[in-house]
Amino acid sequence: MTEHAMRLSSKYDTETKPVAIGTAVLLVCIVFLLTISGTGVADMLGYARKIDARVPTFLLRMFFLLVALAAAFIIFTNTSTYKRKRVAYAPWMFLSVGLIFFLIYVIIPIFQSISYSLTRWNGLYDINGKWTGEWVGLENYRVLLEDPNFTTSLINNVLWLALFMLAVPIGLFIALFLNQTVAGIRFYKSLFFFPFVISQVVVGLIFSWAYNPEFGLLSEIWGWFFCEQKVNIVGNLTKVCSIDPPSILGEAKYATYAIIAAGLWPQIAYCMILYLTGLNNVSPDQIEAGRLDGAKGWKMLWHVILPQLKPATFIAVVVTVIGSLRSFDMIATMTQGGPFGSTNVLAYYMYDQAVGEGVGRYGYGSAIATVLFVIMLCFISVFLWRMYQDERTER
Repeated sequence: MTEHAMRLSSKYDTETKPVAIGTAVLLVCIVFLLTISGTGVADMLGYARKIDARVPTFLLRMFFLLVALAAAFIIFTNTSTYKRKRVAYAPWMFLSVGLIFFLIYVIIPIFQSISYSLTRWNGLYDINGKWTGEWVGLENYRVLLEDPNFTTSLINNVLWLALFMLAVPIGLFIALFLNQTVAGIRFYKSLFFFPFVISQVVVGLIFSWAYNPEFGLLSEIWGWFFCEQKVNIVGNLTKVCSIDPPSILGEAKYATYAIIAAGLWPQIAYCMILYLTGLNNVSPDQIEAGRLDGAKGWKMLWHVILPQLKPATFIAVVVTVIGSLRSFDMIATMTQGGPFGSTNVLAYYMYDQAVGEGVGRYGYGSAIATVLFVIMLCFISVFLWRMYQDERTER
């Protein structure tokens, strides 16, 4: 073997020293991660009581997890397999960290929640750190079928889904209106974009004040038609109404629609942004060809522009569906599920049963979460299948 071949061969050899050190560190981290919540390690670190060890134990887990990932990275990058196929392995090296954290903090908790839904548990451990739950099988799901609050939450979720889809066509028409080259159009775009930047909690507070029957915007508009200023017996001006302004958030038949209207405000802005981006990619050649063929107005929109906006429409529909099913912020901010539970949705009812007013029903809350997960999984699976079919057709 020539000297050049020997040098080239040694370049791809496994470096034993870094691999050995990395393996030792990795094994130590694995042992600590497996036993960090055990009484022995907790006592050794001075965290015998569970309530005192909760945050330090979490930080220790994160530390050892990061060290373990770094050790695994050192081990793998010093092997001959990686050195010979570095280009092929590089993308997976970048993805691995995100995939590991996604597995630990998303996938595993999903299956934990499903397992908790088959138990009756108050969310607490005994003084020795022993789990206090009780296996009940499908009992929580049987109770769900008989629970009127769950039925109300499910109906409200369907209502959210149906009305939230209005954000897609409204966002499209606003985008078409703003897709012009006139003076000051960027300022108007920023005004329409502004609701999307605001936090959902802030949006809920703004609309709560607007709906207030005493001092809100709705009360002021109501006063233009049904109220007048009069002087009372002490000589002060007071507002007297022939019909009192409605308490929208206090009426069970109006409250859900009022919250959905508040949620639509930022969602329309998001759909508008997606369509504005899509309109920038519309082919001017196809528009010009359509004009030569006599297409204009609705025909131009339906046959020329909308087909080119299909990717933007797909994303807008998917995001809107997911947003409607996981609606929580608005309900928590504006009504907390009231009045009388009439504005509950599955996400908020799950929270309410687990840690809210129904605190101590972790198993029941997990059953609600599982139902919501299955519903969202069905919708997402349909969208992914459609996207896969479209890609196959384009090929």
